[in-house]
Amino acid sequence: MCGRYTITRQEGLVEDFEAALDPNVSTNEWWKRRFNVAPTQDAPVVTLRDGVRIIEMMRWGLVPFWATRDGKKPPLMINARIESIESKPVFRDALRRKRCLVPADGFYEWKKQGKTKTPMWIHPEAHRFFAFAGLWARAKTEAGEIHSFTIVTGPPNKLVEPIHDRMPVILDRSVWSAWLDPSLDAEGAHALLGVPNAEGWKAEPVSTWVNAADHDDEKCIEPMGAPPPPAQGSLFD
Repeated sequence: MCGRYTITRQEGLVEDFEAALDPNVSTNEWWKRRFNVAPTQDAPVVTLRDGVRIIEMMRWGLVPFWATRDGKKPPLMINARIESIESKPVFRDALRRKRCLVPADGFYEWKKQGKTKTPMWIHPEAHRFFAFAGLWARAKTEAGEIHSFTIVTGPPNKLVEPIHDRMPVILDRSVWSAWLDPSLDAEGAHALLGVPNAEGWKAEPVSTWVNAADHDDEKCIEPMGAPPPPAQGSLFD
């Protein structure tokens, strides 16, 4: 699964994804570094609107249009399994018409060793953006319209396999345009989903500070066992 990820810089995001910012969102909402994006939080995604790539904010955890009709709390669908993406109506419909890119520069998985779970930050060796395969939905509620997304997951590559039995599907840059293209049918879109290449990536054990969803700062990606920063001396020592 994919339950947390990072997007630790915003500089160059627009240029890298060849996209424009959603004019309906304040600039202040965009330029925030994220070290621990968690379910139910808003995060940037890239959609295609009238042929133009748009970066907009959506809630992580898919809320389909029918989920709020009975007044019950909708299920928290943060991931869509590649194996069942075409058999479950909620994901099948989104795969046909509502695909998106989810920008990131790393993600977390927890490695089990006995009773211990060690958070691992998995990211490209060269600091760069990449894109998860995402699906999105629109739902109307009493509080207004909700735009939400889910991240497609599949089997792990050789890097992630010793850590977890699943991982998010990371789209090669060469298929970004095809994934967003509304003329591509569900079968064609599904064919773009494969096991990500592990070359040029690394997995680092990091601080358990990341375990708490409300922790969202640089300490989340601090290497495990890193010494504390030196105390600043007084000017009058």
